[in-house]
This record gives sequence, structure tokens and C-alpha cells, in this order.
Amino acid sequence: MDSSSSNNLCLQIISYIIWIGLSAALIAMGAIYKDDCPVQPRIPIFLMVTGVTHLVIGFLFCLKCGFDICTEILKGMIGMFSFVWFIIGSVWVFSLYHDQKGPDQCDQNLYYFAFGYLILEYVFIGLGLIIPCFRWSLRTFWYERLD
Repeated sequence: MDSSSSNNLCLQIISYIIWIGLSAALIAMGAIYKDDCPVQPRIPIFLMVTGVTHLVIGFLFCLKCGFDICTEILKGMIGMFSFVWFIIGSVWVFSLYHDQKGPDQCDQNLYYFAFGYLILEYVFIGLGLIIPCFRWSLRTFWYERLD
């Protein structure tokens, strides 16, 4: 095993640990504050379902023994569900941004956790779109300079 593959394995293990920790935090926050958001009671449900979905996806990434086609189909279906669920959760959370006053407000810990989680996801989506474009433009720039 060379150093690049051991670094890659180490990075994968760290990523899985972070992924599982985030999933557990999503489930815990949703469960702890499940009755503390009367203005939008679906926010805790959004967090719990998202956490469980993350755990299932993480498990499917680890499951590679002989179920490749079935696993890929299942990952695709869960990925589509996660995308739609992410949009729905964004609507539920961001629609309350200016409505944080009054007796029917969400618990601030719950609301800001959900808000922060969604912002973090949007940052990662943005980076996932920007980084390949940046790499492509650098590669194009360097190939043109070599010619």
C-alpha cells in the first residue's frame, strides 16, 4: 500500500466519521426538539428524516459485496428522494427566517441548527459545482500554454 492510497483511505474514514456524526446530530436535534416548533412542526421531522437518510446512504456506500446493481439503483432512488427532501426542508426552514417573533416561534436551537445545516449543504453544493469548473479552466489554461 503506497502513501497516496493510505492517505485516501484515511480521508475516507474521517469523512465517514464526520458523516455519521452529522447524521446522529440531525436525528438527535429533531428528536429532542420534536414538539418545540409549533409554527412549523415539520422542521424536526425534516432533520430526523435527513439524518436517517444520510445513515442509509453511508451504509450503502460501505455495502459493495455482490449487490452492485441493486445498491446503485437504491442509491439513485435515495439520492433523488434526498434532493427533493432537501428542497422541501429549505422551504420550511427559510420561510420562517423573518417570522422568528411571537408565541409560536420555533426553539432557537432547533431553528438555527436546521438553518446552519442547510447553509452548509448549499456551500458544499456550490463547491461541488465550482471546483470542477475551476479545475477545467485551469487545465484548459495550462494546455493552451503548452501548445
